[in-house]
Amino acid sequence: MRLFQGVGLAAIIVSLSAARAEDVKSGPEKKIGGPFQVKAITGDSKGKTFCYV
Repeated sequence: MRLFQGVGLAAIIVSLSAARAEDVKSGPEKKIGGPFQVKAITGDSKGKTFCYV
């Protein structure tokens, strides 16, 4: 049982050190194309098409 705990702890430490090595980026690097059409497949608006910007 202690072996599994040690392996798990080692995996956490390795993953944390790998996360520090690279810069964390969030979201797209550039703007997306513009408005796009989405069709609702569930809920009260099922079958309707919406435009998101």
